[in-house]
Amino acid sequence: MPLKEAQQKRPRGADKRKLKERSILRLIHSGFNISRFELARKTGVSPASITAIVKRLIKNGIVVEAAASRSSLGRRPVPLEIRAEVAYLVGVDIGSYYLRTLVTDINGNVVCRHQTETALSEGRDRVLKKTIQNVHGLIKKSGLLTASIKGIGIAHSGIIDSQKGVVLSFPRPGQLAEWKNIPLKALFEKEFGVPCLLEDSVRTAAAAESRFGLGKSLNDFLYIDVGMGIGAAIFFDGKLYRGKGGKAGEFGHITVDENGPLCSCGNNGCLETVASCAAIIRAARTAVEHGVDSTIVDLAGGNVDKISIELIAQAAAEKDSVAFRVLQGAASYIAAGLADLINILNPVQIIFGGALFRAAPQLLSDPFQRIIRQRTIQQLSNDVQLMVSSLDGGASALGASRLIAESILDDISIGSRRTARQYDK
Repeated sequence: MPLKEAQQKRPRGADKRKLKERSILRLIHSGFNISRFELARKTGVSPASITAIVKRLIKNGIVVEAAASRSSLGRRPVPLEIRAEVAYLVGVDIGSYYLRTLVTDINGNVVCRHQTETALSEGRDRVLKKTIQNVHGLIKKSGLLTASIKGIGIAHSGIIDSQKGVVLSFPRPGQLAEWKNIPLKALFEKEFGVPCLLEDSVRTAAAAESRFGLGKSLNDFLYIDVGMGIGAAIFFDGKLYRGKGGKAGEFGHITVDENGPLCSCGNNGCLETVASCAAIIRAARTAVEHGVDSTIVDLAGGNVDKISIELIAQAAAEKDSVAFRVLQGAASYIAAGLADLINILNPVQIIFGGALFRAAPQLLSDPFQRIIRQRTIQQLSNDVQLMVSSLDGGASALGASRLIAESILDDISIGSRRTARQYDK
């Protein structure tokens, strides 16, 4: 390569400074109480350069110093964080049952939120119209200027191509044709005029877990979500593993019963068909409709259509045999499928989220762990720790907001001076 061309390809002084600044900004955004000292240690940049870059970021209104704590050893290093008002984001979760939206600041603090039924049976067009109306309404409710919304993260429970921003399919009864090759990212960008991101709802929930939940101190963990569907997310070295096209983690479509029910994906005996919340509710309804005595019916006010996973969990806690059987049956299938993942991935921590484990965290007790021990190599089962997420049902929307926040950090850096003037008025 000619010398002149090589010199042109090398980052110039200003470019190098911008690269360092953006790298430091990302570390501040991703860290917890990260100080100038920690930034120098993690980046290898000299303390003097770190001080100069941080000073510039503070002057430009992007970074602020948080309150420093004191200890018996004296004053600790001053922690840094992104200024909350630099950007606000919207997180959307189009779930199988609930449609959740929220507005957060750049650090993930929730400003306001809304939840309603998705009502998939009304058709895709009505669901999308309602979603867009909810986002507009929530931005208005937040009291924020529309211009302060810098991005929208969208979580969807279907099969997602996150790179293209397209819902490839939605393997739910009656939804395959409705949601085939839908360019959600482009639709939202056209409507709102801001950068948007589309991701699988389980992976966005896992992203929230990684930043705000039990995973925030973990570099490697496996996240299992059991709601109306079943999915998994894998974190390696602090990063979400997406696979080609961003479709990794379809745990709900592994085969656990070759002679089992037909799944909407076309396979027989997928884990989702026997262990999802939809499958558990269906099994409970079938039992009571066949005349099996159960307190589930009483809790539902005599209306089998009102049977939910929460009512089934409540009935199980009251020693109802039907509720106990359907929950334990589902848990057995999940544990058997999970044993294969443990043998393959050797995770040290597994975090369980979703409606099933929020309603019935006791499912991770002895029977569940006994199946795992029976089906895994001893050393691997001895290593693994099982935990139930502390996050609520808004985790997927929160994670979607977090992911879009991470993706617009460079734009925030570029527009920093204008941002600082806007909020200092």
